[in-house]
Amino acid sequence: MRQKFSIAVFILAGVVIGILIWLISSLTETDLINKAENIEATTFTQPPVFVGFKNIESPDSSAQVFALTIHEDKLLVSFLNSDCIQEYSSTLELIRNICLLNGEPASITGIVVEGDRLYAANYRTGELHLADYKTGTLINSFGLFPDQQTSMKLFGVAYRSDAIYVSDSRTNQILAISAVTVPDLKDEGELLLSFPSAETNGYQLSFPTFLAITPDGRLLVSDVGNKEVKAFTCSGRPAHLFEKGGEANFSAPMGIAFDNLPSPELIALKDSVFEPSGIYEQGRIHIVDTKLAKVKVFNALGKYVLTYGEELEQPNGIAIDQTRRLIFVADTKRNAVGLYKY
Repeated sequence: MRQKFSIAVFILAGVVIGILIWLISSLTETDLINKAENIEATTFTQPPVFVGFKNIESPDSSAQVFALTIHEDKLLVSFLNSDCIQEYSSTLELIRNICLLNGEPASITGIVVEGDRLYAANYRTGELHLADYKTGTLINSFGLFPDQQTSMKLFGVAYRSDAIYVSDSRTNQILAISAVTVPDLKDEGELLLSFPSAETNGYQLSFPTFLAITPDGRLLVSDVGNKEVKAFTCSGRPAHLFEKGGEANFSAPMGIAFDNLPSPELIALKDSVFEPSGIYEQGRIHIVDTKLAKVKVFNALGKYVLTYGEELEQPNGIAIDQTRRLIFVADTKRNAVGLYKY
């Protein structure tokens, strides 16, 4: 009798402890945003302050958090091994699941929202999916080159001026795809441009992944195979490489995002140099290195500034809320999103 009673007490204690742990975890996550708001803002040369991790409620057991984007004040999270994209509120509460393919096998490695459209790169099938952002309804998918036989293998996605830019690991190129139909000129989903060409020395790509477009219109590419980040114009011309050597070196560059802290060094130059793009007033560039498990920060022209992210294990995607000065980093191994304040 005593043995049964002891076992019952032991089980009950375990349940109580589990509930307490869950409550503490829930309270901690709920308070993450409030905690961040009470942290003092940093300066250009200071690393962001780590706030904590938000555990992600995966749509299924095999899904792993991967890519991030921010639309208005909402955080969108995509997954490896899932066709679902999750939308979180400004307080990091789950609002809804947007499952593009009704549960079909997928790995959404790139996401961006523009207007009423959600664009998602599905690395498993190689396709680009277009969905209605409000309803989550799939509108169309594109995954073939103009010959209608050769398949794409898309990874990252970015948007600018009615064009969707995607990285293709099969051709090691960036593809520009029309986001609109213009009668007698171009159709939605039509391939407009691919680059770099075979003759572009020093700017060849080897397994390009994440993309991001700067406010002045440079397309930044994480070139994992060459361990570099390269900048092009949106018309496909080489622009510049990022600084190399020492702490600036990459092992596996992935997600890219921008904050709004301009470089004092570049600001000092802006009145003495004619530069209508406003590049000298733009903020820092944050680039995730998944192999080093760090985030490296550069100025607007690609000069190394600092590194942060000692808490991360396998980071991939990154998104920055410039209004609230919050940084979100997808940690695939933890299946969580790390929150930082800058």
